[in-house]
Amino acid sequence: MPDSILIIEDEAAFREALRHFLQDAGFAVLEAVEAGRALELLETGPADMVLLDLGIPGGDGLELLSAMKRIRPAAPVIIVSGRTHIDAAIEAFKAGAWDYVTKPIASMDVFLNVVRNGLAQARLTQRVQDSQEHLFRLVQNLPIIVFSINRNREFEFLNRATLDILGYTPEEIQQEPKAFLKRIAAADRRKFTAALKNGFKVEASEFRLDFRFLHKKGYEIDLRIQSIPSPRRADGAPDRLEGMIQDVTRNAYMDKVLIQNERLNMLRSMTEEVAHEIRNPLVSLGGFARQLRARYPDARETEVIMDECNRLERLVQRVNAYLEPLAVTLTRCSVPATLAFVMRLLSIRLEHKSITCRNEIDDDLPPVLADQEFLHRIFIYLLGHGADVVAESGSIRITSSTSDGLIHVTLGMSPVGDAAVDEYRLFMPFEDEEVNLAMCSRMVERIGGHLLLTRAEGQSILTVSLPAHP
Repeated sequence: MPDSILIIEDEAAFREALRHFLQDAGFAVLEAVEAGRALELLETGPADMVLLDLGIPGGDGLELLSAMKRIRPAAPVIIVSGRTHIDAAIEAFKAGAWDYVTKPIASMDVFLNVVRNGLAQARLTQRVQDSQEHLFRLVQNLPIIVFSINRNREFEFLNRATLDILGYTPEEIQQEPKAFLKRIAAADRRKFTAALKNGFKVEASEFRLDFRFLHKKGYEIDLRIQSIPSPRRADGAPDRLEGMIQDVTRNAYMDKVLIQNERLNMLRSMTEEVAHEIRNPLVSLGGFARQLRARYPDARETEVIMDECNRLERLVQRVNAYLEPLAVTLTRCSVPATLAFVMRLLSIRLEHKSITCRNEIDDDLPPVLADQEFLHRIFIYLLGHGADVVAESGSIRITSSTSDGLIHVTLGMSPVGDAAVDEYRLFMPFEDEEVNLAMCSRMVERIGGHLLLTRAEGQSILTVSLPAHP
């Protein structure tokens, strides 16, 4: 498709000669003899370039030029005018003209090169602009936070990922940069500010730092900031810090759970082995001591042996105590914040089956008295159970209610398949872990609550009742 050129010229003979010349050169030509028609053609027509006479009727030529650059900034405008004074050319360039040619045109071949160069430059400019817009959209839609921080420790740029990761829009963070620092966990705040300070030194190199941040919904997340090489000033110091902030909450939490489970498994194996090694000889020794006491009731030695057996038995009981779950620390816990955190962890698992999870719990739900780590694991287990039993493209609806000093959180799951457990299996341990809720029920009981499972036609309902914080 040939390039289209709009000629805005009221002198008929010159306009017609210019039209024939451009058509012979392979261009499509549009014509206008006054300002109003010119703007109309520019708004609705396919003009790739404009040839403008500053003396056009219906308006001032420079004002028309400014209006055209607003309507179609990418289209180059070449002034073709009888005004030969240098001031006219300067004003035209200030208004956005690509070139200035005086009438009569001395060389049509030179003029044709000017037209072709203008169109080539316009195409190049458009490609650069399209690439910039594409890269900008790409950066905005990345699942990590891309940032630029100036020397005043203020965010100059943040992409839209801040809303998904932190709960705040880029504008909210940029308007209150100190609020971002305050949301960093107190234990990590100093090392974060120290990393930024060192990042602006002359000898600064790239850095990476893990820190914790309080999400807008009230739960703590794990983040990793990674800098990249930034432009430097004449003195060698970075002009700004640029880089990425990645959400590593899921990995950090799962690493912590795996490490804790590994330690518990190792401790369980060790304690079971020690208890077994002590109890076997202890039983034999106790039996032998009882036989001696029956045969020699007055012998003091038998009492000593029995006392030592009792002491070792108490030691075995203490060893067995290590097999019990970790101690519970009851504190004020937010159910909405806990659910938001858990749904963040399990989002990929739910999306894999296209399960819709509707959290209808208000943020102002009263707090519960619970162990925060237990509460995390309880809802991880329950939502994970829902991800297992709910059919493809099903739904999980989370609601809440209060009564008699308890907060009730209900997970309605539908439709459910054969994998859904029956109520009697709720308290049966040592079955398939993917469908067994016995451990979850035990954790709920350890913090003073209870778990209820009911089944309806194609639906499974789990209700967790937890004591409200006094």
